Amino acid sequence: MTKEKTASTQSPAYEARLNHVRVTIWENVNKGTAYFNTVVTRRYKEGDEWKESCTFSGLGDLALVAEAVNLAQIFIRERTMKSSDTNTQDFEN
Repeated sequence: MTKEKTASTQSPAYEARLNHVRVTIWENVNKGTAYFNTVVTRRYKEGDEWKESCTFSGLGDLALVAEAVNLAQIFIRERTMKSSDTNTQDFEN
């Protein structure tokens, strides 16, 4: 499941879930420049309660983390390129 959201101070700009691994990207803007923070977590169940961890175990988890980070890199690259194109168009007009 992947979804892209508009920049907001309360919701992530991007989130993707790959099985029990989730990557979340937060976009912050300071003086017109966008900065991205990326968080990778693993969900697990302890009793009846769902929890999150930032540790991963085994090759299966690492393969999911690698794919999640790749998706994050693609999102940030596209968002950065889109922002660069917009800034260039604004500057030219």
